[in-house]
Amino acid sequence: MPYLNSMATASSRALAKPVASLMFFLALIVPAFAGEFQAHVDYTTGVDPASVAIGDFNRDKKVDVVVGNYDDDTESIFLGNGDGSFQPQLVFPSGTCPLWMTVVDINQDGIQDLIVTDHDSNTVSVIFGNGDGSFQLPAQYPTGVTPLSVVVADFNGDSILDMAVANASDKTISVLFGNGDGTFQPRVDYPTGATVLAIATGDVNGDGTPDLIVANYNINAVGVFIGNGNGTFQPVVNYATGNRPNSVTVVDLNKDGKLDLVTANYDATSSSVSILLGNGTGSFATHVELPVGPTPKGPYSAVPGDVNGDGKIDLVTANGNGNSVSVLLGNGDGTFQPHVEYPVIGSAKAVAVQDLNQDGAPDLAVPNGENTLSILLNTGGTFIKMKTSANPSPFGQPVTFTARVTASLSGVGSPTGTVTFRDGTTVLGVVDLINGQASLTTSTLSVGNHRIQVRYSGDTTFNPHISPAFVQVVQ
Repeated sequence: MPYLNSMATASSRALAKPVASLMFFLALIVPAFAGEFQAHVDYTTGVDPASVAIGDFNRDKKVDVVVGNYDDDTESIFLGNGDGSFQPQLVFPSGTCPLWMTVVDINQDGIQDLIVTDHDSNTVSVIFGNGDGSFQLPAQYPTGVTPLSVVVADFNGDSILDMAVANASDKTISVLFGNGDGTFQPRVDYPTGATVLAIATGDVNGDGTPDLIVANYNINAVGVFIGNGNGTFQPVVNYATGNRPNSVTVVDLNKDGKLDLVTANYDATSSSVSILLGNGTGSFATHVELPVGPTPKGPYSAVPGDVNGDGKIDLVTANGNGNSVSVLLGNGDGTFQPHVEYPVIGSAKAVAVQDLNQDGAPDLAVPNGENTLSILLNTGGTFIKMKTSANPSPFGQPVTFTARVTASLSGVGSPTGTVTFRDGTTVLGVVDLINGQASLTTSTLSVGNHRIQVRYSGDTTFNPHISPAFVQVVQ
């Protein structure tokens, strides 16, 4: 993959930096709350996997992974087994040099599809899913020159999904309006004035209309295009970032209801991410940088997620030259704790954050330079099993609910904490977890059906987790 292309494997991802403050000092000395990862397990992909996305492609309610393989023009589909393991890849044709993708039901048939940028053919491919884990041949639409990343939203307010593509070589973004059936109208281009490597979307000025944000690599800035609501955009306004922003994402990092921006900066001499807190009007505060991963040349991309289950946004970076990913736990105010690195088998090209084994703890999927997909399972996950003493149960008679909470991975200890039993939104009681088990007896349930659910509190090792609900019938 050429130099520019390798930097562009990131798209719409996130990261941030702590400031010099008491909170930052405490972050250095206080142990992390959960959010650690097991050693990687690897799966063979096609040649030079450059991007990754998550979906349920065969509609079995288990998480699947798709990887775009840049050098052999294919997509690798890994169907999930539901426990964090995956079946061997299924390979389907893609466009020429697939570089970035998004998963979306673009033709509204209830089946997930792929939209992929085709770097060397100056097109974007729409690849319809069949619903069984297989995909149709790509339908290609012309873009600007060297399309690197793509986002999907309704830009013209017609309730039909459109797409916007970042084009590096001619310094434009292409907007293609959707027809509602998975086909698209010819593109409309907007100049960026800079080499744009990535694109993201979000309503950054709070007017109910999606805006576009691009990573302008050669001028060390993000460019903001405010949407007019009819599919047109105002001229770009740039905000400075760290050196060589390679990706950008839009996320509310400090829970103030205003969207913020984060870039991963692929600089020749440093390795950092930048955070720009939003003012809610489409403008942004001066960026703050945070070092990540090894230097020189660092993160291809950065992704938000709550990996330790504390309700605060964390950040994960794919560190291309470091053969690693970095995890930065968030403090909830837009600052972050120092990064912790986890190795993968080769150059980390991208990263997806998702609960792959349904244990309540987000895991990592990382395509890398050894033609593999690395899976890193979160050690803070748990499985919750519920049982009842009688179902149905007679009105007025005691019924006992028992919850058992166990670690989803071996060798990581046993969960402690409390379990909260709920009947719908009504709290029935909070019980200490003893030897992984908690029970509650009640005789107050009314006649009818009751949706019983438990919430595990989490502890310093394990994430909070809410169980699936079951129906208790009282007669």
